[in-house]
Amino acid sequence: MPVDNPLRTNALELLYILQANLQANTPPIPAGDDEDRELLMAIAPLFQQHLQAAQQQGREEGREEGREEGRKEGRKELQRMILESFLQVRFGELDPRTVALILPISALPVAEFTLLLVQLSTQPAGENQHQQVQDLLAETVLKKTFTLTEQSSEISAGIIHDLLALSPDNLSSLLAELPQLSIEELMARLAQSLTEKKIN
Repeated sequence: MPVDNPLRTNALELLYILQANLQANTPPIPAGDDEDRELLMAIAPLFQQHLQAAQQQGREEGREEGREEGRKEGRKELQRMILESFLQVRFGELDPRTVALILPISALPVAEFTLLLVQLSTQPAGENQHQQVQDLLAETVLKKTFTLTEQSSEISAGIIHDLLALSPDNLSSLLAELPQLSIEELMARLAQSLTEKKIN
């Protein structure tokens, strides 16, 4: 597969780092549980090969302009694809609410994203686990956006419940606006949305 731009080079480099972090930080996999081991190991040879090709082409073309921005965008898109694929393989077809939560999570720093994958890998696999997965994804989005303390755990549990009660379209819209909102504004928006939902 040809490597045709610096964004791809950066994305592949980040994927290789992510794969190495997963290997280092994933708890030992019980004997006989080969599916998880294969999931963690399968990306290594393929992406190392693409990474080397990307690095070579990058050296040949000497493209440095926009490298940092390209790295961020490439990492975000790559992490979105990894998380989406991981969830599909482990938990089955993704519903629209889960898909809506993936986009903001894809902007996590690599270390936090890796930790999330490790947490998700400890969840029981299967299509009946969607609620637990959505709760964990929503909690991750809230922690990424707001500074949540131990005292706010009850508040965050209520916000998670209210977020996931929104329609997928309303959830996507609200998540897009989340970085501009305070936690109080978010709670007010959720209360308003849920009131409108009851009226309709």
